[in-house]
Amino acid sequence: MKIFRFILLLLCLFFTFLVQAQEFKIKGQILEKETNLPLEGSSIVVSTSSKSILGYTYSTENGRYELAVDSEADSLSIKVSSFGYESQEIMISNTKSTINQDFELTPKVEQLNTVVLETEEKIKVNRDTVAYRVSAFADETEQTVEDVLKNLPGIEIDEDGNIKAQGKDIQKILIEGDDLADRNYKVISKNLDADVLSKVEVINNYSENPVLKQFLDSETVVLNLKLKDKAKSIWLGAAKAGLGNDSRYEADLNLGLIRPEIKFLDLGNLNSIGKPAGEQLDNYVYQQMGFNDFDENFSLDQDSFLNLRPSSILIDDKFYIENQSLSNNLLANKSIWGDSKLRNSLFVNTDQLNSDYRNRISYFLPDGDIDFQEDNAFNTRNLNLKNDFEIKHSIDEDHFITFQTDISGTNSDVNHELLFNAYESIAQVLDERNLSLSTNVHLTKKIKNGALSFYGFTGYNEDRQTFDISPNTISEEQNSSQLQTEIKDNTVYQGLKGSSIFQFNELSFAVKLGVLNQDREFNYGALDLENDFGTSEIDSLSGSNSEARFKSFVNFKTKYDFIPDRLIAEADVELSHVNMRTHVDSRSFLFFNPNVALRLRKTKVGSFSLRYKRINELPSLTDLNQNFIVQDYRSLVLGVNRLEQMTRNQYSFNYIFSRPKKRILIEAGVSYSDYEQQLSADNLLSERLNLSQRQFIPDGSLLTARLGFTTFLKLIDATLKLGYTKTSFENPFILNDELFEVTNEGDNYYFRGTTYWDGMLNFKFSGSVNSNSGGIGNSSNTNNIYNAKLETVLKLYDRLFGNFKNEIYDVNSEVYQTSSFNLEYRPKQKSYVFGIDAQNIFNTKNYTFSSITNFQRGDLVYRAVPRFFVGYMKFRF
Repeated sequence: MKIFRFILLLLCLFFTFLVQAQEFKIKGQILEKETNLPLEGSSIVVSTSSKSILGYTYSTENGRYELAVDSEADSLSIKVSSFGYESQEIMISNTKSTINQDFELTPKVEQLNTVVLETEEKIKVNRDTVAYRVSAFADETEQTVEDVLKNLPGIEIDEDGNIKAQGKDIQKILIEGDDLADRNYKVISKNLDADVLSKVEVINNYSENPVLKQFLDSETVVLNLKLKDKAKSIWLGAAKAGLGNDSRYEADLNLGLIRPEIKFLDLGNLNSIGKPAGEQLDNYVYQQMGFNDFDENFSLDQDSFLNLRPSSILIDDKFYIENQSLSNNLLANKSIWGDSKLRNSLFVNTDQLNSDYRNRISYFLPDGDIDFQEDNAFNTRNLNLKNDFEIKHSIDEDHFITFQTDISGTNSDVNHELLFNAYESIAQVLDERNLSLSTNVHLTKKIKNGALSFYGFTGYNEDRQTFDISPNTISEEQNSSQLQTEIKDNTVYQGLKGSSIFQFNELSFAVKLGVLNQDREFNYGALDLENDFGTSEIDSLSGSNSEARFKSFVNFKTKYDFIPDRLIAEADVELSHVNMRTHVDSRSFLFFNPNVALRLRKTKVGSFSLRYKRINELPSLTDLNQNFIVQDYRSLVLGVNRLEQMTRNQYSFNYIFSRPKKRILIEAGVSYSDYEQQLSADNLLSERLNLSQRQFIPDGSLLTARLGFTTFLKLIDATLKLGYTKTSFENPFILNDELFEVTNEGDNYYFRGTTYWDGMLNFKFSGSVNSNSGGIGNSSNTNNIYNAKLETVLKLYDRLFGNFKNEIYDVNSEVYQTSSFNLEYRPKQKSYVFGIDAQNIFNTKNYTFSSITNFQRGDLVYRAVPRFFVGYMKFRF
C-alpha cells in the first residue's frame, strides 16, 4: 500500500504542472520559392530587437522546424538562413503561446570573377547525421542497396541481412525521409535497385513522435536513402529477366513513384539461383535502448513447439540449398491531413527449398561416445503473407496518435527423408498453419515540461502443427507403421499502459503503469496409425494444458545529464506482480527488475557505457507439458511439474570511437550473464532414443566479448577492419542421471578490406580463424575453421563491369571452395544492360563442415548446388 500511495503522490505532483503557463513556441516550414521543395539544414535564429539571441534550431529533412523560447519582449526577430539562398528576417509580436510561421527562400545568384569547382565530400557529418556519397564508394557492380551498404565504411551487414551503422543496430530504412517497410527493412535492402541511390544517411537520435522529439533524445539509429534526381517525382523502374542451364531462371521488378506527398514501391522477384524469399521477413527483433522507448509495440514471444529444419553451415545458403522462390512486396507511404502519414506494407513470399547432406553425430560423454549417422534429404515449402497498416496522425502540435495493425499467415510443409545408420529408411512430415493478428494504438499529449503517453494493444495467435513419422520409431512395437502427432496452440492477449514523462533541465523521468492479460491453450495428441489394432491414441504422448497470466506493473524511468549530452545516468526499475494459473501449477510472483546504466558520450576518446540488468522470467506453457511430446523420430520431451522463476544478472560494457570523415571506427564490448536459476534438461541418451525432461537448475554463465578496429589506409586507398569475438558458455546438464557442467568456447579472429582504386581493378578481401570447443566432465572435442575470401572487381572502358568471388575453407584439414562470377555489358547512353551470372565455377561436389554444441558434435557433408550459368537482360526506365 505504501508503494501505491507514493505513486499516487507522484502523479498528483506531476499533474500540477498542467495548470501552469504554456511555453511560447514558434514553428513552421522552410521551402524553396517557386519549386516549394523543403529545405533541410536551414538555420532559424530567434532574437530580441536588441539582437540578444534567445534560441536557434535547424530545419529537418522535410523543412520543418520548431523552437520554444522564453521572453517578455513585445516583439521578436526570426532570421532564416540557408546556404545558396537569400536570408530572410521578419519581426513578430509576442502575443500568442504558439506562432506558425513559414518561409520561402529565394536562390542566391552571384556573379563571381573566379569560379572554383570543389568535389563534394565523400562523407559529410551534420550534427546527428552522417551522409555517404554513394558514387565515392560504389564499384558499379552493385545490384541492390545491400550491395552498396557493404561498401560503406562503418556499416556492417551480418549473414542474416541485419544492419549495423557506427556500431549500433539500425531500426529501419527510410526512403527520402519516409518509412515504407517499418522494421522489415530487408525487403528494401535486398530488392531495391542500387542504381537509384545518390546518398546513404545514418541518422542518430531519430524519433517519429513529434511530441516526444521536442524534449527527449533517442538512441535509435536509422538509414535514410537519398535518391538520384532522375528517381524523384517520376515513375522509376527496373526489370530484369534471365535464363540459364539446368532450369535456372531469375525475374526481378522494381516499380516506384517517389514524391514528397506519396512514395510507392513494388519490389518483386522470382528466381531459382539461391535467393530465398523468406529470409526477407525472418525474426528480426530490434531492441530499443535508452530512455525514449515510449512508442514501442508489444511483441508476443511465442515460437512453434516443433521445428523440423535442416542443419546450416557457415557458407552462403545458395551454395548448398536449391530454391524456387517468389516474393512481392508492395510498399506505400502517403501524406494525409497535413503532416500525418498513412503507411501500408503488403508482403507475399513463397519458397521451395531442397538440401541433401550426411550428418555423423557424436555425443562425447564421459562414460563413452555415442555415434550414429543420418543421410538427410529435406524438401521445404513455405507460403507467407503479411499486411502491416499504420496511420501516424498529428491532431495538433500537442497531440500525436499512431494506429497500427497487422495480420500474417504462414503455411509450411517440411518433408524429411533420412537413412539412419545407412540402412533404416525413415520419413518425417511436418505441416504447420499459423495465423496472427495484432492491433496497437499510441496517443501522446504534450503537457508542461513533458508529455502523457497512452498505449493499448490486443492480439491473437493460432498455431496448428501435424507431424508424421513413418515407421513409428518411438514405439517398441515392430508392427506399428506410422505415428502422427497433432499440436493446437492458441493465444489471446490484451494490454494497457499509461506513462507520464517529464523533463526539467538535465533531469528526465517517467512513471509507467500497465496491465497485461494473456490466455493460452496448448493441446497435443499422438495416434498410432495402421497397426494390427487399427488407429489408437497413445495416452503417454497426449495431453493438454492452459494458461491464464495476468501481469500488473509500475515502472519508474529516469535519466540525468551530469554533463549535458555527455555524461548521462539512466535507470529503469520495474515492479511487477504476475498471477499465473495452469493445469500443472498456480502461483503469484512479485518481480523487481532494475536496469541501470552510466554513459559517457562524444568525448575526444570515444563513447563508453556501463550497464547492469536483472531479468526475472517464467517458463512457457510448452515447458509445462505433463506428457511426453514427440520432437523428432528419436526425441521425446517432458515438461516440469511446477512453476518457478528463472533469474539472471547481466553486466555489460560497450565502447565506440567513431570518426566517420577519417573512416575510423573502434568498437568493443563485453557482456556477462550470471544465471541464478535457469531451465535446463535431464537427458537420457542412447543410440536409438533421447528422453529429455525439463528441469530447473541453478548456476550457469554466458560471456560474450568483441573488439573491432576499422580504418582507412591512405597509402593503398583501402578500408581495413580487424576484429575478434569471444563466446564462453557454461551450463549445467543432467545426462543419464548424472549432473555435469557443460562448457562451450568459441574464438573468432577476422579481417576485412575494400580497395577504392581508380583503375580497372579493385578488391574486396576477408579472412578468419574460427575455433570451437566443447567439454563435459573429462571429455572434450574441438574443431578449427580457416577461411579466406577474395572478390575481384573489374571495370573496363566504362562499358564492361564484373566481379569474381572465390572463398576457400579449411575445416579440420579438409579444403573446399565456393565461387561465383558476374559480368555486365552496358551500352553507352542506353537504358538496358546485358549480363551473365555463374555459380560454383569449379564445380565443387561437396562441402564439409563441423559444429560443436553442448556435448554434441556434428560432422556434415553437404551436396553442393551444381555449377550453372544464367544470362540476363536488365532494363531501367
